[in-house]
Amino acid sequence: MKRLLVSFLGLMALPPMVAHAFDKKHAEPWPTTRFEQNNYASTSTVADVAQFMSALQKRDKSLSYYRPKAAPRSTESGQPLNAWRLAATAKDPLRVYINAGIHAGEVEGKDAMQIIMRELIQGKYPEIRQALEIVTLPTYNADGADAQDPLNRRYQPNPEHGVGPRENVFGIDLNRDMMKAVAANTKWLLAMYQDFQPAAVFDLHTTNGSYHGFHITYEPAWATGGDAPLQSLNRKMLTDVRATMLPRGMPTYDYGNFRYNKDKQIEAWESAFSTPNLVSNYPTLQYALGVLVETYVYRSYQQRIEDNRLYVVELLRWLAQHKDEVKQEQIAARARWEAQWKTGVARLPLRTEMSLAETYQFEVVDPIKNELGQIVGEKSRTKMELPAYVAFKAVDEIQIPQGYLIDPAYAEKLRPILEAHGLKVLSGISRPSKQAILYFHESERVLAKDSFQGIFPVQIKGQWKSELPEKRAGYRWSKETLDNALYVPLNQPLGRLGFYLLDPRSGDGLVYWGFLHAYYARGKGMWGEPPRQPILAVGYVGENNGQGADGKTIEKVQE
Repeated sequence: MKRLLVSFLGLMALPPMVAHAFDKKHAEPWPTTRFEQNNYASTSTVADVAQFMSALQKRDKSLSYYRPKAAPRSTESGQPLNAWRLAATAKDPLRVYINAGIHAGEVEGKDAMQIIMRELIQGKYPEIRQALEIVTLPTYNADGADAQDPLNRRYQPNPEHGVGPRENVFGIDLNRDMMKAVAANTKWLLAMYQDFQPAAVFDLHTTNGSYHGFHITYEPAWATGGDAPLQSLNRKMLTDVRATMLPRGMPTYDYGNFRYNKDKQIEAWESAFSTPNLVSNYPTLQYALGVLVETYVYRSYQQRIEDNRLYVVELLRWLAQHKDEVKQEQIAARARWEAQWKTGVARLPLRTEMSLAETYQFEVVDPIKNELGQIVGEKSRTKMELPAYVAFKAVDEIQIPQGYLIDPAYAEKLRPILEAHGLKVLSGISRPSKQAILYFHESERVLAKDSFQGIFPVQIKGQWKSELPEKRAGYRWSKETLDNALYVPLNQPLGRLGFYLLDPRSGDGLVYWGFLHAYYARGKGMWGEPPRQPILAVGYVGENNGQGADGKTIEKVQE
């Protein structure tokens, strides 16, 4: 009796989230996280997460350490990229990847994922375990995860030992790196796409924007050029979950901020990003659903972990319930892309614009803040019916070429990136022989005055034509050069992605990100003849088949 009393008192002394972590069958405690052990005084380090997940592996062998084929094992500074894979309990599961800690000051997702994985193994969500196979990398920004400092992100309520910085050790924002893929972390993620082939990707963040009062804001994968019906299903998932969470006391809405008029009065709510360089937008170009999860920064650290846990579980539950629908829509999206080529007309937009999705009732918080910028109270909350510009529509839709030729001088530089994205890269000799070779005629070139991600991006406007540009190049495209070039056909499953990586007009492609600055960023001091264009287009489909964009005949090469 005395022994039982001691055990009971010991259990009662544990923090709330630890007390429930007992396995009744084995009568022994489940692994606990760092923040559970110290009553939320600190967030987890890379080693803490690895130790916790290793302990979970001992309880369930279906949880395994995961490393994609050909992926880096660590960051450039040597921090391990530790991910885990939890197998489903039934056949033919839907595959889900959950990313956390990409901004190391936004720690709630990293910590919530440990709890979620424990709960899944404990059997709390059998419908999820049956339908879904999950891979998660909780400390994606492994450099920042261990660089914890109380001075980081002081405007949010943090554990007393602090949180990490936003960027990696090189100052790269990893959530702007999906297309250029210069960081080891991004190379790991692209390898995961090829190896695991997820049907859905979540990226867990903490917002730092408007005082809106939503516990979670979210955004589907809105990348320019994604399949529209697949994106509609993506949005439906999030609005369904929104309707489920609201009666449970968790208000959620599309990610964004209040828009103010010239009189500084709130007039609308609007979203922000539709570029595929974001981890949560990129999935749509891989025929997957994507979700940006933004926890409300002004709630307490413990509340933000719990908000993440509840919301991510509900997303997983929705996917489990709609597994077949998601799979069917993925197949249909690929078929729609293939059908464009069969009809002879393949088209994609060059950009998107925000569009009105609905009118919604918002609560505008008038905060009371302390000297650190943390909300310590509220003066009032005002309800406002506002138009919500949280969808995107395609604009500047154009007919796209059959593919692109890349100067052999750039092959060693560009081929690894293209193949890392999953694109099929062929030799120039395999290009369609009866299709026109098209040259890009620039109408505008704007080189950024300030650097972004350590790069001075360049924005290009113009069109493809069969005539050579007026200014003579110092090096010529000959038939031999064409044959030795890289050829990237767009008539392949990931052709959409190929277009946005290689077309010079792309707002998020390799030209924009400086990979071809030797040609596109020549300064005044470079007075000699320019090199040849590094990228050529190969023919258009449809009515111009076998001809250039202006209807003139095929292949013109400098001899």
